[in-house]
Amino acid sequence: MEELKPIDISIIIVNYNVKEFLANLLNSIYKAQHQLSLEIIVVDNASIDDSINYLKKRYPKVIYLANEQNVGFGKANNQAINISRGKYALIINPDTLIREDTLITMYNHMENHPETGAAGCKLLNPDGSFALESRRSIPTPFSALWKILGLTALFPKNKTFADYYLSWMDEDKPSRVPVLSGSFMFFRTEVLKELKGFDDQFFMYGEDIDLCHRVNEAGYNIDYVPDTSIVHFKGESTKKDNIDYIVLFNKALYQFFKKHYGYSYSIFFRTLVLLGILIRGVISYGKALFKKGLFPLSELLIINLIVSAGFILRFNINLTNGLQKYQLHYLTINILITTIFLLGAKYYNLYSKNRNSILTIVKTVILSFAGVALITFFVRQFAFSRLILGVGLVISTIILSLGRLIRKNLLSNPNYVRGRIRPVKLFIVGTDETTSRFIRRIRTKVDWNYEISGLISDKPVIEPEEVENVPIIGSINELPGLVHKNDIDQIIFMLGALSHDEILHVITQIQDVNVVYKMVPDSLDFIIGKSNIEYLDDIPVLDVELAYKTPWNQFVKRSFDIIVSLILIILMMPFVLPALIIQWNKKDVISISGKFPNSTVSLFSPYLKHKWKNRYLLYWQILKGKISFVGAPLTSIRNEDLTYKRGMTGLRQINESRVYHESEKERYEIYYLQNYSIWLDIDILLKTLAGKSKPLISLDAFDL
Repeated sequence: MEELKPIDISIIIVNYNVKEFLANLLNSIYKAQHQLSLEIIVVDNASIDDSINYLKKRYPKVIYLANEQNVGFGKANNQAINISRGKYALIINPDTLIREDTLITMYNHMENHPETGAAGCKLLNPDGSFALESRRSIPTPFSALWKILGLTALFPKNKTFADYYLSWMDEDKPSRVPVLSGSFMFFRTEVLKELKGFDDQFFMYGEDIDLCHRVNEAGYNIDYVPDTSIVHFKGESTKKDNIDYIVLFNKALYQFFKKHYGYSYSIFFRTLVLLGILIRGVISYGKALFKKGLFPLSELLIINLIVSAGFILRFNINLTNGLQKYQLHYLTINILITTIFLLGAKYYNLYSKNRNSILTIVKTVILSFAGVALITFFVRQFAFSRLILGVGLVISTIILSLGRLIRKNLLSNPNYVRGRIRPVKLFIVGTDETTSRFIRRIRTKVDWNYEISGLISDKPVIEPEEVENVPIIGSINELPGLVHKNDIDQIIFMLGALSHDEILHVITQIQDVNVVYKMVPDSLDFIIGKSNIEYLDDIPVLDVELAYKTPWNQFVKRSFDIIVSLILIILMMPFVLPALIIQWNKKDVISISGKFPNSTVSLFSPYLKHKWKNRYLLYWQILKGKISFVGAPLTSIRNEDLTYKRGMTGLRQINESRVYHESEKERYEIYYLQNYSIWLDIDILLKTLAGKSKPLISLDAFDL
């Protein structure tokens, strides 16, 4: 029988629906292996994202254990601990990234310190800042109380109040600590098995504290080793709004207290602790509910204020002494519209993850007012004024739609590149054979509003170079200064071109909370962010019904063009019309022909010299139906199969500066036709007004 080779480190990872993060971690583990012999055990807790099949194809040497149900963090780890053969065992979260020196640094530390039973390294947040949970104390009733009261955050250097996270200690100084984070725990395997691993009664949270407490009781040291570090992508901030987290965390907190302190204190004191934990849970739950409900409440408040203002103005209700009359006569309408709005919101999933959907809020508002109008038609005693309902419908639709548009664009998180008026400015760091493919790949993501401000080379830049028409503007050593100089929102690291040491060094140097760091694996399948995955799949473009061609969308688009162009023509008439009359007979008029019948547009040349007069003429052409506000380029229509009305701007036009191949440009036109809605037109118009792109400048170069 062949003798099994000795294993230096057994690496144990529990996975639950985070296969992409785990794939990223496995890549970093193999890069950090060096001469060490590794055994990697992945325990899958009944993931529904096909994690096992996805990972087996890419990492066949890993040992996989698949549970049919989610058995919890501790129990799943114990399954792997029981079969592990390594001299040391690393318990690590799947949503982490280790450095090239992490494994060898921790291995050498344990070899040189036989009295140490477990050790941890420095944890970094995705923005490069130090993660407080890197080392902690055993929670006592008082340290937990200081944390609940906010004194830990208020006095981070005070040994009494800051005991929970030991934040008074130097983050770069090696030390003995009571507790490590469960996201990275490096054990002697014999110690881990001697203690029988984690306590199964802790489903999630608290099991790392309990295990470390038992390590201390067994007489072993626990060391904090800041000589190496890892990035932990999903920090505490991603959990606090989750109701399940609040319940599980507070339950674990009480379980730990009951197990280790329950017999040390009187019944009265234990009751006080339980009460404190319950109060903390209720407060956390209330804060989460309030934050979750703040947006729906604000929209409901706006609708009710509009309806109330309509009644007050229509019936001259005195605000000082007429509110009682309002309550008796008109409050029923407020209750009705609130009830129908909430039912509509539930039906349309208005407050699901896609919380900024403009079309859905319009449907819900129309349903609410139409429902009230229908009810009051049959219940005559509540039929006060349908004029108020009609005006309220229009005003509510406009205000709530604009609010969602602003929320979607101006206030959106830089983690995402969709839907913002101002493009997300990003750097791509690392130049190898995958960089060119990656740039071409993200250019196919038509719904991402981004601007590649430049490439950062992993080598010194001697001569100016470009990759896919994107300039290399500096080396990785210059990155911190370039980020601030160019006001960068995102930095995307090419993992195939960079070492993890280089990446971690960069983010610790910048440490800007307004900059989002993302990583692209060699496979170019996805982009990994702090707590989200963005896939780079191609967009289907063939044999799909064009939303642009539907009669309803054609009617809405034409109505929008007529209304807006007419308003602009009337507003500009006193200022522009006299100049037009005076200059019209001069010989500087150009004509631009289109493929549609009677679609020739006459303008003054050069365009920019007569910008305002030409805009006025274009508004007239829009009113006549020759062109549209948003459509194909004015000067030409490049794809015979995509013939559609020309526009002053368009999705293709505002993206001309970031795409260079004709096939990429046509993709934008196809996307526009497939995904057309009036809200897409409005979005394009706002981006045109707010962005650097000036689509009509090309008219100056138009070949007569």
